Amino acid sequence: MKRSKMLLVALGALALISPALAGPSLMVGSPATPQVRRASAINAVQYRKVKAAGVTCHVVEVDLFNPHVQLRAIRASDLGTRYRTFGSFVRQTKPIAAITGTFFDTATGTIICNLVRDGRLVEMGSVGHTLALDEVNQPSWVSTAGHYGGGRNWKNSEFAVSSGPTLVRDGQISLNPRAEGFRDPGLFRQASRAGIATTNRGKLLLVTVNQGVSLRRFAEVMQALGASDALNLDGGSSTALYARGNYVSQPGRRLTNVLLVTVRPGAPIPKEVELEALQADENATLDADDQFYGPVPEPEKIDLSTQDIWL
Repeated sequence: MKRSKMLLVALGALALISPALAGPSLMVGSPATPQVRRASAINAVQYRKVKAAGVTCHVVEVDLFNPHVQLRAIRASDLGTRYRTFGSFVRQTKPIAAITGTFFDTATGTIICNLVRDGRLVEMGSVGHTLALDEVNQPSWVSTAGHYGGGRNWKNSEFAVSSGPTLVRDGQISLNPRAEGFRDPGLFRQASRAGIATTNRGKLLLVTVNQGVSLRRFAEVMQALGASDALNLDGGSSTALYARGNYVSQPGRRLTNVLLVTVRPGAPIPKEVELEALQADENATLDADDQFYGPVPEPEKIDLSTQDIWL
């Protein structure tokens, strides 16, 4: 009897020390407890493989009420290269989770949508819808289609990404790609998908689907996951998702930008972040693609109506 009690105590301690080993218990869309919101950054990020709207999808759920996490947009150019493999992004930045970012011209590496970091516009475009987060992770959704990001004041946005098309707005499916500036036929084919969403319960969702689905079906997936607003990210062969030490969606090409869930500067760095980064290194295959790809290109004007940019 004493041994049984000791075993139960030990297992309980293990669950407290390593949530990744114990297995996440939060359901997608469920409110986080006050204990979780006061805990470390690692407790704010949970991964699940679920079926929604009949489609198997990978979901990273981030508790936006947790003050120890933040979203960051990082470009290959920030790391000194034109393109990078997804694994290279992860190894260099050691995030808790990461997903492919916004669209870029595959020939030049030019990013064609807005990216904002610390109140500063680092990439500019005029297509798509925008998700912005302020310094306390309060989300706002901004219609930016047809307006270049340089004409907007981003000083209160710690993070922002423009992409598209919009999938869900106010809980309802909302699809009008051409009105948001998207005309590439590749976007409308069935393809793997990546997306970002917020819920009415203070959650941010990073979602990928590794099988070919239409934009409409992906919108249905986001709605079924409880999204109040959702945005399509760069998908197809760019679809990528890393979560808690595992690559659950592997892209078929090198990328120019990714979105990271990281520990906020000044917050304690949980031991699990380093351990999961080491686990990811062990699971990944290093190859020549992780090497330097040449100098960052000068920005070029891209004819969005003729370029195969997105898939």
